[in-house]
Amino acid sequence: MQTGNYGDVLLRVLDELCSELGAAEREEIPGARSSLGEEGVMAGILSSEDELAVRSLRQGLARIAAALGDRATSPATLAVQAALDGAELVMRGELVNGNGSWLPRLLPSFVFLVALPIVEQDRALALSQRCTELIQRELGEAR
Repeated sequence: MQTGNYGDVLLRVLDELCSELGAAEREEIPGARSSLGEEGVMAGILSSEDELAVRSLRQGLARIAAALGDRATSPATLAVQAALDGAELVMRGELVNGNGSWLPRLLPSFVFLVALPIVEQDRALALSQRCTELIQRELGEAR
């Protein structure tokens, strides 16, 4: 990402969380595709690098949701979709405002919001805390 180059770090964190949850390898996941970017309502606002990062982060969040439950039959599907859309909008908003450095602080909240419709609150909170630990480890190694 142009603002702080956090995209790769955050993608590694989401990949690690997905691995810990036993998520499938980067296959097509329902909810992973957005209608907000490329040709959607927010097309052309972000740089191509930031656009790719936002799409990849959304896909990582969708993989976490898919690993937590069978979303195809879950009544939580709409809630998960709303959480993914909300996370994407916040990411885009922060990048547009030049606040890409805030994304590492926001990602654990996104993980919590995506997990909450699927699992109990304690499990969603534990995943969020694990995300924080992984981010701190990654950023500590990057310095």
